[in-house]
Amino acid sequence: MAGAERKRAEQVAAQIERDIAAMGWPVGKVIGSEAALVQKYGVSRAVFREAVRLIEHHMVGRMRPGPGGGLVVGEPDPEAVARAMSVYLSFAKVRGSQLLEIRSNIESFASELAAQRATDEERLQLRRLIENEVERASLSPWAAKEFHLKVAEMAHNPAIYLFVRCLVDLSEERIIPEEKRRDAAVRMNQVHAKIAEAIISGDSALARYRMGKHVNAIGPWLAEPNAEPADDELRAAQLG
Repeated sequence: MAGAERKRAEQVAAQIERDIAAMGWPVGKVIGSEAALVQKYGVSRAVFREAVRLIEHHMVGRMRPGPGGGLVVGEPDPEAVARAMSVYLSFAKVRGSQLLEIRSNIESFASELAAQRATDEERLQLRRLIENEVERASLSPWAAKEFHLKVAEMAHNPAIYLFVRCLVDLSEERIIPEEKRRDAAVRMNQVHAKIAEAIISGDSALARYRMGKHVNAIGPWLAEPNAEPADDELRAAQLG
């Protein structure tokens, strides 16, 4: 496909995405057949099909063949979107200090909002997560990230959740080897419990402070991907 046609396909894909958003993102709805949409957007079938390829790649929609078929509105997967963001940041060679800078600010704010907005059911879920975290950590060194994602979810802000998911995943890739993470994850339960305590009690200022201190303590782990933190650095990650 020529450059001009590819550019036009990108424009059409972007317009379709805006139109779907304007509809309120009706997942599962057929918004038009190929013939109808080709006519609506005033492009050739080749350009439209390239636009659909982009839309499918973005998980905005997919073409369903057959009678009653057409472009069906999809539901983007936040995990896939966060992964794509993480891949780009790795490509851009984001430094550990840069990663920590934004993660600390976003997660601190997420904790503050969680303390203000969480429902009673979510507070109960957070308490149960903390109670079972040590057991899960003994099976998987990645259990610690569940706490961070739960707090982000409790902020009731999808943008915050997406960014936290991306930053947590990227951090996990850079932290010390698994055999060391297992012990550290168990110790982190003590830290998470104190942050959770502030969130559950509704103390937004304390929740923000404790989360910020906890995330910033990860710094020594991110400085060198293959480096192992000293014992005093692990203790510094706890809140006392």
